[in-house]
Amino acid sequence: MNLRQDQLVMHSRNPLFYGWVVVAVGFLTLGVSFGLWYSFSVFFLSIIQEFGWTRAVASSIFSVFMLSQAAMGLVTGHLQDRFGPRLVIPFGAAILSISLFFTSRAQSLWQFYAAYGVVAATGVSLLGFSSHAVFIPKWFVRKRGLALGVTMSGIGFGMLLLIPSVEWSIDLFGWRNTYLYLGGLALLLVAPLGAVLLRRSPEDINLIPDGDRPDQKYQERPASVMVQVVDEVWAAEDWTLKKATSTRRFWFVLIAFLFGSWVYQATLLHAISAMVDSGLQRDAAATYFGILGIAGSVGKILFGHLSDMYGRERINTLAGGVTALGLVCLMGLSWMESVMPLLFAILFGLGYGAAAPLFPSVSADIFLGRSFGLIFSMIYIGAGLGGSTGPFITGYLRDISGSYAIPFALLFLNLFLSSLFVWFASPRKVRKMVKNVAQLH
Repeated sequence: MNLRQDQLVMHSRNPLFYGWVVVAVGFLTLGVSFGLWYSFSVFFLSIIQEFGWTRAVASSIFSVFMLSQAAMGLVTGHLQDRFGPRLVIPFGAAILSISLFFTSRAQSLWQFYAAYGVVAATGVSLLGFSSHAVFIPKWFVRKRGLALGVTMSGIGFGMLLLIPSVEWSIDLFGWRNTYLYLGGLALLLVAPLGAVLLRRSPEDINLIPDGDRPDQKYQERPASVMVQVVDEVWAAEDWTLKKATSTRRFWFVLIAFLFGSWVYQATLLHAISAMVDSGLQRDAAATYFGILGIAGSVGKILFGHLSDMYGRERINTLAGGVTALGLVCLMGLSWMESVMPLLFAILFGLGYGAAAPLFPSVSADIFLGRSFGLIFSMIYIGAGLGGSTGPFITGYLRDISGSYAIPFALLFLNLFLSSLFVWFASPRKVRKMVKNVAQLH
């Protein structure tokens, strides 16, 4: 028996599919990187207090960050396609750690733009959503939505653990020292795990997606659902970035990303500020934000799994409705201050959580192939545009109107448009999940 056969036998006897190890490392990596990302909503008020800037000016730092990390996604996708996560993830952790050191020393707006807005965004891009959305789908087909949901749920756990901890640390040690501690966390936890445990695809270790045995025929796989290719010509296409950008589906998904990210990033940046405006204490607002994060983790797993069962479009629309209910609660904090913050955290968290597994799944259902990393990174530019514009416009409208009522009302329209363009992209007309009749019999 040769080496390859030995490996196949070993892996076929291993009860744990290695793809779930990759998911676990991704869970931790995203927990740290997005905990750092969304902790800016806590640093936001401290920076305003120290420098005396308006919310629009302070929001512009986050806007530069969002635009930079989305633009960097093109490089991230290329690097993931070429080198894989074992090199890209540790490299990103090192860059993020260095950037947070310089952010902790920033004394002017341009220094925040450079250190946090550009360099930290580069590190987060290499560590974050667009990076994992490239290699996680390669490990799973039938369970793609679930696997992405579990991986992306790390974002919520990072928010739950890090946001209140950051608020506590800022109170005790100041925002500058807190950034130093967070940089150390990225370097000492994320980098070693990625270097040792991550792999870019199951083929790298002689496995096939979903943990199926290499000697099984497709019809013999013990699965209750299976992938059905609806458009065989489209699915068989060797998609390149040039080919993808010439299709309407590409632009529909990008526009859906843009409007969705506008809603999510604007709300996540300004939620604590809005709660404080309504009379909550900062530590209480940070606690509710942490609850939002854990609700987001539940939403990522729940809606990711449901999208495998009932289709991306339907579940994305359902999640949008839940998100809208959460926004209603945020806008109505003054009505029932004891209940509304919790309802906002739970409902918005559940609904917003769906975006992390659904948008990569929608993109992979349509364009999965050798150049998927680059294609997805280009689509993700839409998220960067929406995620940079939304927080700034929300802050600007808050400054000139004196409340968040007008900018938050705008978010409902954007939610509707995001859901609509996912229907226009219609991933169900390329690939969809169906019941495995052979398995049922």
